[in-house]
Amino acid sequence: MSSSDQESSQPALVLAEEISVADGEFRIGVMTLNSPQTMNAVDLEMVNLIDDILARWQQDDGIVAMVMHGAGDQAFCAGGDIRQLYDSMTTEEDDHLQYADAFFHGEYSKNYRVHLFGKPLIAWGHGFVMGGGLGLYIGASHKVGTESLKLAWPEVRIGLFPDVAGTYYLSRLPYPYGHWMGLSGSLMNAIDCQELGLIDYCIQAENFDLMMNRLKDLPWQANKAMNNTAVKALLLELDSIDRDEMPASQLEPAKEEIQQLFAGIEKDVADHKLSRHQLNHNELVQIATRFEQLESDNPWLQQGRQNFLNGCPNTAHLIMNQLRDGKELSLKEVAQYELTLALQSVRHPDFAEGIRAMVVDKDYQPLWQHKSVQDVPKEWLDGFYQPLWEESEHPFKDL
Repeated sequence: MSSSDQESSQPALVLAEEISVADGEFRIGVMTLNSPQTMNAVDLEMVNLIDDILARWQQDDGIVAMVMHGAGDQAFCAGGDIRQLYDSMTTEEDDHLQYADAFFHGEYSKNYRVHLFGKPLIAWGHGFVMGGGLGLYIGASHKVGTESLKLAWPEVRIGLFPDVAGTYYLSRLPYPYGHWMGLSGSLMNAIDCQELGLIDYCIQAENFDLMMNRLKDLPWQANKAMNNTAVKALLLELDSIDRDEMPASQLEPAKEEIQQLFAGIEKDVADHKLSRHQLNHNELVQIATRFEQLESDNPWLQQGRQNFLNGCPNTAHLIMNQLRDGKELSLKEVAQYELTLALQSVRHPDFAEGIRAMVVDKDYQPLWQHKSVQDVPKEWLDGFYQPLWEESEHPFKDL
């Protein structure tokens, strides 16, 4: 077999199938992230394939709805392929940072378009839904979580920041759960995600085929609003089936302790004489002290505590800024805001060090640039907000 034959025999990283509905007039598009061996982590090639499918189906009047899910049992998508990002950040060749820059440009702009799809878009969330996968998933108009859902923004562990619209969604969660999710990187199950408004429906994984069959039988029409109403009614009906089989809430028994961790923290800068940095600095020092002093027999809380205490101090500051800034930003403005942070993150050492420790060498002992949140200077943080272009030349100005 020739090398070209071998390449052609490799399964596609993203599958696109069009299924005719019962009346034969319309079709449903089914997109499958097809890299189960990497838990469907997306690289730049996959990002571009996803965008091509979205664009084609959005413009095709015969496609009335779309379903996206991940191959295998482990994940819808566990994030971006950060090993490729690491190689791009650490190479000394002429292509230093080329892939990293292209990846974030492509991922942010194309995942933003998920929000603009317009037709019913059902995201089937099973297993891990994190990072870039969460950025793709959360823009869907109908977000389903199964009993295996593990949704998180875990970037504090690798020295990045909760990206791909994390700024938008975390800042709009009921206080203090945006702080908890961002700073602890905790895995959230479907019941808790639904309570926080991060997903819309809790449906057993075994009912995927049932959902697809029922979708084909819906009374589809050209009216997108009516189609969305019909899809919502169907998914709410499926949500009620075997709901008792969903895992118990992890959040409910931890609420009081989480409230105590962040009591009195959220304040508007306008109400204080302190700058944003000074206020965040003071609050983070207080939060860190409370995390250190936390004594709980709740293993979920303890895991979140360790994530924060072992996490990147600089990321914690970026998250505090995101939680403040994001409330006033539109989704388009968030994409613009996060692109600057991402491109600066690949030019600062913590992100590469986090990947080295957690993914490459797996010693789980990252050597962060600053030992604690108290040690991160304002000048260092300010560098993450310096764009690589003139204000009028932002790559996303026409997004």
